[in-house]
Amino acid sequence: MAAIRVIRDQETFLGLKGDWDRLVSERFAGHPFLSHFWFANYYRAYFPDSPIYILCAYDEGGALIAGLPLVLEKRRLTGITLEEARLMAGAHSHVNRVLVTAESGQILSGFLDRALGDGVDLIYLEDLPDCFPDRQWFGDYCHGRKIRLDVRTVRRSPYIPTAGTFEDYRKGLSRKFRELFNNRLNRINKAGVFDIRTFSTPESLAQMLADTKTVAGESWQGENNSGLFSGGDNALFYTGLLKHSLENGYGRVFILYFEGRPAAFEFHVYHGATEYCLKAEYSQRLTKLSPGGVLDGELVRRAFESDISVYDLLGFEDEYKLRWTQHVTPYFRYSIFNRTTAAMTAYWIHCRVAERLRRSNLIRRWVKPHRQGRGNTEHGD
Repeated sequence: MAAIRVIRDQETFLGLKGDWDRLVSERFAGHPFLSHFWFANYYRAYFPDSPIYILCAYDEGGALIAGLPLVLEKRRLTGITLEEARLMAGAHSHVNRVLVTAESGQILSGFLDRALGDGVDLIYLEDLPDCFPDRQWFGDYCHGRKIRLDVRTVRRSPYIPTAGTFEDYRKGLSRKFRELFNNRLNRINKAGVFDIRTFSTPESLAQMLADTKTVAGESWQGENNSGLFSGGDNALFYTGLLKHSLENGYGRVFILYFEGRPAAFEFHVYHGATEYCLKAEYSQRLTKLSPGGVLDGELVRRAFESDISVYDLLGFEDEYKLRWTQHVTPYFRYSIFNRTTAAMTAYWIHCRVAERLRRSNLIRRWVKPHRQGRGNTEHGD
């Protein structure tokens, strides 16, 4: 029987590094998005004022065998203040997982029971892929305890399977997009000289940071505070991640230079045969030359010529991504409502009443023009 322990302070969590990374290495193939550094870096950047609430399970020999990294926050839902335990993750963590293997469902049940027993109103687990624990597991768990569950699809992330050759893959793209791809290359080649450099070693860190900051300062992401170095929190998180990934061999930064000046970059993370396109920005100064699009196309081509089997575009089903692929991975949000008065009230208002109102409004907006259209046809207009 596993022993469950709750970590509530940052110092103790930092001391878990060795055991945590051993667990990730042995049971999750050393995935960088699940490493101790990933969560510690995310916490210091985005949750520095939120209490830590990390659930750990240990076997009889005292070895860490499962983990659920959460933080506690106050959340207002439909005007009701809830005590929320949420994953130590957010908009900049694209591949979230619960560190519990499929054969350890009882441990995950114990984790959730402990959090609910400690009085949290809502357990909020966002951006989980449809693998263990999946919708069926969460549904069975909540049904057995007579508590409420709300499941929503939060995004569908495009990815490109890279089997076969790039030319065969390219032939499967729309003719319009192939023409756009060629036009971009012709336009930038006529305008001047460009080259693409790869940064993958600690020795290249200083130059890489200087050049990516130049691009970020001229990008639209920088202007709307969603860029790599926008604001204190993004700059803190990504600077730490760039340094750690280059020092530990799982990150690369590709920078396109036009006439010797940085014009676009992409930051990729690697795990096994999967290449994750974590962040990309381009200089608006050269928008007409599409440096970001040119760099994107070159990196897709390189993926086909490497040992990569999945080129994961991450994020959402943006139109520009769906030009490259129709393959997507769905991610889900699980909201588990405790039996507290606040939680049950928020659930019924937010998930039942408000949802019915939204649906009825959609129905009314659809029915009215639909009926008008039929009326016009019937009257020969």
